[in-house]
Amino acid sequence: MRIIDTNYLLRYMLHDDESMFQKASRAIESGASTRLESIPEVIYVLAKSFGVSRIDIATALTDLLDDIVVPQKELVLDALSLFSKTKLDYVDCIYIAESKARNERVLTFDRKMISKMRQLGIPE
Repeated sequence: MRIIDTNYLLRYMLHDDESMFQKASRAIESGASTRLESIPEVIYVLAKSFGVSRIDIATALTDLLDDIVVPQKELVLDALSLFSKTKLDYVDCIYIAESKARNERVLTFDRKMISKMRQLGIPE
């Protein structure tokens, strides 16, 4: 199994360079993994550089995670779901998803995050 970085993920998802897309496709088809750190990078590039909507980003990454290995996959999927439904940053969504999964409090001064955690019944 190979570890693919953010650039491989983006070339695969965007299919904007045929040669790079083919290399990324072969790597994914033969078994690939990525690091948790790549997910927020992909989100940032897709949103800021390509104007992709939050829902489309979450859908595309969720689909991609069917084909690659990522640590804490369920946590990432939960965070992507929350990201698609809110205006929270992805990293805030990770904190909330982890808080739910571990039944632990997140200490923050971020009012949007506090509000969303209250809505979800997560203790402050």
